[in-house]
Amino acid sequence: MKKLNLRTYKDKYKFIKDIYKPIRNELRINGKRITYSIYFKVITCFLENIIHEVAVEKNKFVLPFSLGKMYIKKEVHKRPFHIQIDIQESEKKGELVKYKVPIVDDFYNKLVWERPTTYKRYKILPLNKFKKLINKVKEY
Repeated sequence: MKKLNLRTYKDKYKFIKDIYKPIRNELRINGKRITYSIYFKVITCFLENIIHEVAVEKNKFVLPFSLGKMYIKKEVHKRPFHIQIDIQESEKKGELVKYKVPIVDDFYNKLVWERPTTYKRYKILPLNKFKKLINKVKEY
């Protein structure tokens, strides 16, 4: 029997440590190499500033080096339901189990990143923190 691979999304993302390793010798301040802990703090602080600017203050955030801009856009739901995959039930039965879940709201908030085509495959991370703040604020 073929095993279901329900968590394929995990292979799509890069960790901060994987980004740091090839460039660690080039990252220097006053001739000293930056440690991973400092690099991690700088990246997370930058991402938290973006999250605060876009989700809480509701402004457009222009990214440096012509990487585009980010903002939240209010859109209308086009269909009456979502399709949800039940991972636990799928693993028990050995086949994909889907449910139709009705959509309660008429509108949803979408995080938009207008970017050049060279960066079209890049994703916005940490998206989980964005979603929590967007759902908390609600009004855009």
